[in-house]
Order: sequence, then structure tokens, then C-alpha cells
Amino acid sequence: MAFGIAARFGSVLVAMSVGTAATMGWFTNRHAVALIEQAEHRELMSRFHQLVDAIGGSADQARAMAALVANLPGVAHLVATGQREVLAAQMVPPFKAMATEFGIEQFQFHTPPATSFLRAHSPAKFGDDLSSFRQTVVQTNASQKPTYGLEYGVAGLGVRGLMPLFDEGKHVGSVEFGLSFGQPFFADFKKTFGVDVALHVKGKDGFKVFAGTMATSALGSDEIAAAMAGQDVIKAVTDDKGGRVAVLGRAVNDFSGRPLGVAEIAMNADLYAGQLADVRRVMLSLVLGAVVVAIGLGIVLSRTITRPVLAMSAAMDRIARRQFDVDIHGLERDDEIGHMARAVEVVQNEVRRTAELEAAQQRTMAELEDGQKTLRDGMQLQLEGIVEAAVQSNEAGVVLAKMMGSVQRAAEQSQSIASAIEELVASVNTISQSSEIAAEEASDAEVAAKTGVDAATAARRAMAGLLEAVADVGGKIEALGSASDQIAAIIDQIEAIAGQTNLLALNATIEAARAGEAGKGFAVVAGEVKNLANQTARATVDIRARIEGLTSDMSGARDSMNRSRAAAEDGMAAVGQVTGGLESIAGRIDGVTQRMHDIAAILGQQNAATGEVSAATAEIAALAHHNLNEIDQALHSMTNAALVLDKRAEDFASVGTPETLLQVAKNDHIRFKRSITDRIMGRNDLTSSQLSDHHTCRLGKWYDTLKDDRLTSLPAYGRLLDPHKRVHAHGKTALDLHAQGQAVAALAEVDRLNGASHEVLDLLEEIAVALKRMA
Repeated sequence: MAFGIAARFGSVLVAMSVGTAATMGWFTNRHAVALIEQAEHRELMSRFHQLVDAIGGSADQARAMAALVANLPGVAHLVATGQREVLAAQMVPPFKAMATEFGIEQFQFHTPPATSFLRAHSPAKFGDDLSSFRQTVVQTNASQKPTYGLEYGVAGLGVRGLMPLFDEGKHVGSVEFGLSFGQPFFADFKKTFGVDVALHVKGKDGFKVFAGTMATSALGSDEIAAAMAGQDVIKAVTDDKGGRVAVLGRAVNDFSGRPLGVAEIAMNADLYAGQLADVRRVMLSLVLGAVVVAIGLGIVLSRTITRPVLAMSAAMDRIARRQFDVDIHGLERDDEIGHMARAVEVVQNEVRRTAELEAAQQRTMAELEDGQKTLRDGMQLQLEGIVEAAVQSNEAGVVLAKMMGSVQRAAEQSQSIASAIEELVASVNTISQSSEIAAEEASDAEVAAKTGVDAATAARRAMAGLLEAVADVGGKIEALGSASDQIAAIIDQIEAIAGQTNLLALNATIEAARAGEAGKGFAVVAGEVKNLANQTARATVDIRARIEGLTSDMSGARDSMNRSRAAAEDGMAAVGQVTGGLESIAGRIDGVTQRMHDIAAILGQQNAATGEVSAATAEIAALAHHNLNEIDQALHSMTNAALVLDKRAEDFASVGTPETLLQVAKNDHIRFKRSITDRIMGRNDLTSSQLSDHHTCRLGKWYDTLKDDRLTSLPAYGRLLDPHKRVHAHGKTALDLHAQGQAVAALAEVDRLNGASHEVLDLLEEIAVALKRMA
């Protein structure tokens, strides 16, 4: 729902009044809260100091009583002389009379450093060392000065007051009074000051309440620990009746000034809460009063302002609808309304003149739009013509590039054929010369073969003589073997005779020995005969061994002669075959010689024909090189023309319309394909790393960022991505293969690129036709 100026003016006035009053109320409330919190803080701290003073007052009372006893005549002397019974008789009765009425829990004498001499509250117990836990006693005896304050003892926490004892100026010990510090102390404090109080001390399992007047504590364990560490904790809580309670937690020190526990003081703060509620009620009344006053002023002001403004608004509305016969009221006034009325009159006149200018402008714009449409259509047709020319030029360039490659390969092959033919001519000459030489050598071989036949015949006759000599030697070896056998038989007889002789000599020796002295001469003769028989036996053994060796040698010689005979027979057969072969070779060599002369004549004719082919091939190679130069010049001219067309297409790229971008994208596509083909033909230094991909080229950027639903919904748009991606992939692969020296594979990739390129151009044309139909 829209609000008028009057409502908004009144709303703003009311909002400002309420905002001002609320801001003042907020700051006043904050100030009041701060003052109340300060007052609560001061009162709580005052109650804490009163608690400390109450503890200090008890300690002063204990110290005063200890000072009184220490200065009684004879007391220090009784401690110095060890007269415990006498001292007990003097001190125990007064202690019993005063303990209950004045809250005295302990009355004790000590000897240095901290040995119990007499406990008036327990006379039977004495002589124990208190130095491990009664530091007030140790400090008093060590410093010989009074000590007072809170300290733990055997009976628990209490208020201590100690004084040193001097006997004739010599320190002999100390006297101590311990006053009650338990529930009665805190009950008296609450009765006196009207606040609840409790003392939290640290135990084995955390903090616990030593004594106090509170049923439950308002402080958490973390807050008590923070207060124990020296940080005051002040907070406000609500009691069971809904009243405000201010709580303070602060550390309480022992006699040495170290924290002993945390005193929690809870004070009824309903008075402060009531004062704060009164302040808030007053501020709320002020805010409501400000709202009422603001609403009244807003109504009065809006009626004196909005009526003329509404009249002028109605006039402006009619002027805006080109109704210029409206009357404007308030032109005679000198205030802001009069200024606004005169301004509306100026607007009326200007709008009337503007309407007349707009009518004239609309006519001019209609004429300009017609001219612009004609110009745009002409530019589009021109761009399409440029791109079509670039496409045709590129296709022709691709064809020429392929033709150039084919012609270049033909030239190279022609040159290779010419070189091969030249080598063939040289080879034919060499073969012809070799044929002549071979014919001469064949004639020489024929003579040599005939000489070999004569030599083989002579060798056969020599082999026959050798066979006869071998046969003769074999017969003589056989005769020598027979003689050796006869000699062996004679040796056998000699060995038998030698054996018998040796036996006879042995018998003669035996008989000579029997004959005694008469047979000694016969014994000598028998011994000589025996020696002769032994020598004969050894000689026959040696002769037998020599004959056996000779027999073995003759057996080997006989075998050798047999082998020589067989070899001689084989040699005669081989010589016969060689003789026949040489005669056959001699006849064939004669035929070969004739054929070699025929081959030499034919090679001479072939040499002349090969020379003619070589000349024709060289002429073909020269013509191919000439064609290459012609094609290269044509490609150079087409490249220059393509650069001009590219420049013109780039000029149209700044137009930025979808139709223009499609045509420029076609041209970019043609340039990409042309750069790949030029690199394959060695016309530039492009590398695959310098190529853009299907996302970073102009067509890819247009495709990826297109938001026009008219185009993205076209089927051709969806099919464009794959062939466009393949164009860039084939281009990169072609350059990589060309860099590796695989020219044939690179040209195959160019063919695949060309096929994908035609798909891209067809799809771009389909999108352009669809755009024309949409227009």
C-alpha cells in the first residue's frame, strides 16, 4: 500500500519524535542502570570491608587478651622455668569462666619455635610440636612480635592473636588466644548489617562452604575460583520471590595476606530495582507524550502542505498525458508552494515543446531506422560475400597446396628416376666392359682347360707308376715279415737251450758242493756256465722285443701301403673324371665366350636407349620445378588476398550482432585451416603449442558464453561442439606429425581437418539461416 506525502511526513515526524525520545530514554536508562550498579557495587564493597573489619576486630580482641596475659607479672617466668602446673592453676579457671561468654575457643602457651607448653582449653595435652601447621606461632617466636589474623589449627579455622613472652628481657615463648569463627560469627554479621554472607574455602574435592547464612550459593565454582585468584565477581540474580539480589564474591586473606577463601555477600537490591523501574516508567510516559504531540503536529502540517501538492500532482499527471489545457493554482504565492506551481508551469511549457520535438524526432528516427536497416543488410551481404570469398580462396589454396605437394613429389621422383637412369647407364657401360673382359677371360679359360686336360693325362700316368711302386714295396714288406717270424722261431730255440744250460749249471754246482774240496774247480766252471746261460737268456729277450717292434712297424707299414694303394686307385679314377670334366668345360667355355660377345653388343644398344630416357626424365623434373614456382606464386597471391579479406572481416567484428559474429567465426575458421596448411607446406613456422583450442578461439568463446535462448535452442548449435573440437584436434595432430617428419600422416590429418571444417561451416550457415528467419 502506497502512503501519501502527508502520511509519510507525519510518519517521519512521529518517528523522529519517538526516535529522539527513545534514544534519550535508552541513554537515560543506561545511565540509571550504571548508577544503580555502581551503588550496588559500592554497598557490596562496603559490606565486604565491614566483614573484614569484623574479622580484624576479633583478631584485635584476641591480640589484646594475649597482650594482657603476656604482661601479667610472673607469667613469662613460669614459662621460662617450666612450671606448667603453677601456670595452669592460675590460667585454667579464668579461661573456663570467660570462654563461653566471650567466644574464646583457645588459650595456649608455646615455647620456641612452636612447642605447646600449656593448653588452658585442654591442660592434659602439651609438648607437641606445632611448627608444621601453626605458622602464626612460628612467626611470633621467630620475629618476637605480635601476630594476629585467620589461620587453620587442630580445631579448624579460627581468629588468632599471639604475643611474645619475655622474662627479664629474654624471649621465652608466646601466648595465644583463639576466638570463635564459625556460624555464630556470620549470624551476628547478618544480624548487624542485614546481608547474607558465607565463606567458601578450598577442600580436597573443590570449594566448600565453611560457614554462612545462605541456603544456596549464587556463585558457581568457576566464579569462586576467579575470586580466589583476585578477580572480584559482582552479579545480580533473582530470588525465589522474584526480587533482585546483588552478589559479591571476593577473596579473604589470612594472617600473612594470602587468600584463605572467598567471601560471598548477597544483598537485597529491591530498592535499586524499584528506582530503576520508576525511571523507566517516566521515560515511557515521555515517549508516549512525544508520540501524541508529533501526531498532532503532523496532522496540522500535512493539511497545509499536502492539499496544494496534491493539486499540483494532478496537474502534472495531466501534463504527463499530454493534456496541456490544465489550470495551475498557486502561481501567485511567494512560499515553496508558489515556487512549485511556477515550476509546474515551466514543465507544462517544456513538455508541450518536447512533444512537438518528439513528433519530429520520431519521423526522423523512422527514416534513420529504414536507412540503417538498408545499411545493415548491405553490410551483412558484404560480410557474407567476404567470408564466401575467403572460403573459396581457402579451398582453392588447399587444393593448390595439395597439388604443390604432388608436383613437388613428382619432381623429386623424376629427379630420383633421372639419377637412377644415369646410374643404370653407368652400370650398363660397366657390364658391357665387364662382358668384353669376361669373353677374353673365357677364351683364356678355354686354353687353360685344354692345358688342364693334358696335365690330367700326365697325372694319370704318374698315378699308375705310383700304384706299381706301392705294390712292389708291399711285397717286400710281406717277405720281411716272413723273415721276422723265422727269426722269432730261432730265438725260441735259443731260449730253450739257455734254460737247459742254466739248469745243468745248477746241477753241477750242487754236485761240486757234494764233492767237497775236489769239486771246487768244477763249481767255478759251473758258475761261469750259469752266468753265460743268463746272459744268453737276457739277449734273447732283447732280440725278441726288437723283433716284436719290427713286426709292429711292418704291420703299420703294410696298412699304410694298402691305404696308399687305395688312394692311388682313387686318384686315378678322379684324374679320369677331371680329364672328362675339363674337356666338357673347354667345350662350354667356347659357347660362353660367344654369348658374352652377344651381350656386349646388346648392352651397347641398351645404353643408347637409356640415355634418351634419362634426358626425357630430366626434362620432366625441370617442368615440375617450373610448375612448383608457378603454384607457389599463385599461393602467395592468394595468401595476400586472404589477408585483405581477413582485415575486412575483422572490421565487421566490432559490430557485435549474432549475424556478424557467425560470419566472422566462419572467417576465423578458414584462417585456422589455412595456417595449418601453410605450415605443412613450409610457408610459416607455426607450432602446435601456439594453436588455440576449441574454447579459447573466438568461435569457442562465443559458443561457451552465448545466452541467447533463440540460438542455444537450435539443433545446429548443439551439434556444433563436436566437429569444432575435432577441427582443433586434427590441426594440432597434423602439426605434431609434421614436426616428427611424417609428411604423409600430416596430410591425412589435414584431410580429416578439412572434413570436420566443412561440417562446422555447414552448421554455422544453418544457424545464420535460422537467424534470418527469426528476423
